[in-house]
This record gives sequence, structure tokens and C-alpha cells, in this order.
Amino acid sequence: MRWCIILLNDEGVRFIEAYVDGPLDQALLLKPSANLLSLHPRVFPGAPEDILGEKDSLSEEVVELLQVQLTRFTCGSLVVGFTSHHLVADGHSTGNFLVAWGQACRGLEISPLPLHDRTIFTPRNPPIFEFEHKGVEYISLKTHNLKYNSVDNIEVHKVHYTVEFLAKIKDKASSMNGNNNKPFSTFESLVAHLRRAITKSRCLNEHETSQIRISIDGRQRLNPKISNDYFGNLVLWAFPSAKVKTLLQEPLFYAAKLIHDAITKVNNNYFRSFIDFANFKVKEENLITTADMTKTILCPDLEVDSWLRFPFYGT
Repeated sequence: MRWCIILLNDEGVRFIEAYVDGPLDQALLLKPSANLLSLHPRVFPGAPEDILGEKDSLSEEVVELLQVQLTRFTCGSLVVGFTSHHLVADGHSTGNFLVAWGQACRGLEISPLPLHDRTIFTPRNPPIFEFEHKGVEYISLKTHNLKYNSVDNIEVHKVHYTVEFLAKIKDKASSMNGNNNKPFSTFESLVAHLRRAITKSRCLNEHETSQIRISIDGRQRLNPKISNDYFGNLVLWAFPSAKVKTLLQEPLFYAAKLIHDAITKVNNNYFRSFIDFANFKVKEENLITTADMTKTILCPDLEVDSWLRFPFYGT
């Protein structure tokens, strides 16, 4: 959830048509690759040469909040690429949009219709700053370096875990949780396992602190709960952190509990505190969002997002 105001500029949607002199089966890579980004509308200049066989010369500022690219191949195949501004819609809302787009293309009734209620963001009077948000979701503009680190090479690894493996990890993480407590979720258990494995492989200083940025959907955490049909951005983050030495020495239960407790903390009170802070403190203290900073997701840190509840599966 990034608190900002978007002024409608009536720029519409950028629609791009691209052509590849070859069939789809020769251009489409079987493994995940950054080269597939060429099938999406280009947002930033300086992209490497891609499967279209050209370099990106786009240098003007992108003003459209939504872009669509149709890439045609000689075999008659058509690939639809889609890029949208994350400030406008989180993953759940984007999923709803894509489902509605598919319904419209098939001549079906769009159901359910999106909910655009913005009273969700009405601050309390008086405001209650129950949690610290400066240094978490926001930092001072005066102390922030506006330069972004570029990444020359992106490596994508796709891993499939069996149901049996996931059950084993979940049982192992929950074995010390006590009889009166619920077991950790599959997500919490798997992320805990991956975090320890990645931290170990990085060979970090044992006194260094590592954190995970985990996206949290506020729809089911706000009180009253928000309909899944809400269109917008209702995401905040949990930041479980630990010293490298402790993370590797303690059992899997420890890592899973860190994640569970951090996620649980981002509840209705936390969201309400954030809304109050965003309305009353951000402009007053000249703060900017930390949402797009690579500092919070690159080594020694991680970023984790779950698409398990996105609405386009099975549609």
C-alpha cells in the first residue's frame, strides 16, 4: 500500500504492435529468461538486445498507467504482453482485471464488478500512530540517495516442490510449536527453509542482519474486512529479520516463527496506523516511500511474494 495521489492525465492506454520474422516456437524460450521481457511493453530505456533482435531506444517518460503489446509471429501466433503501474493495483487487483478482460473478450458479463470504495483510507480523528513507519514504509527525502542500482544479468530459477516435500517441511517446522498451537502454514514453512538455505549459500558474515520483505494483502486483515473485488493497492510488508549466525544455528522452527510473528503483526491496527501516518506525517516530514528500493530486497536480504490466492488460477 503506497499512499499517493494519481492525477488522471487522460493519456489512455499505450498500445504497441510488434512483429517477429519467425515462428513462435523458435522465439519462445522453454525456460524462464529476462529475454521474455521483450514481449511486454518497455518501461525503461537501455534494455539489452532481446528476441526481437533490437535494442530498446525508448527514452521518453512513460505516462500511461497501462500498456499492452501485441507481438505477431509468421506462423500466425499472437502474444499479448501487459504492463501496468503497481501504484494503481496490487497483484490481486491486477488478477481481477485480467480475468475481467478475458470475460469481456469472450462476450461474457463481467462479474463481479470492481469495488472502488476509497473510504478505506479515511484517517482516524485524532490519528493514532501506534507503530513506527518512518524507516519502514517511509524514509526522509533528505537522507535518501535517489540513485538506483542497475542489475546487469538477471538469472531466473524455477523450482517445483512436491506435495510430499512441502508436507515434510511443514511438519519439521511445526514439530516444536506445541500441542496447543496451530502448525505453521506451508508458505511460512517453505520460506523459512529457503531463507536458511539461501543465507547459508551466500556465505555472509555471521554477525550481519538479514531480513525478508513479505507482501501482505490487507483485504482480510482490515476490520471490517474488505471485499476481494476491491480494485487498488492494499499491500503492506512484513520484515522478519535475524542475525545470520542465529538463523543458521537455530532449528527450522525458529525461522518459521520469525516469519509467522512478523506476518501476524501486520493486522488491522497496523494498517490503520499506517493510514494515519500517511495522511498526517508524510507531507509534514517530507518523506518518500521505500517500496521501490532495491536495498530491501538484494543481498543479504530477500523479497517474497505469494500468488497462491490470485484470482486467475483455474479461470
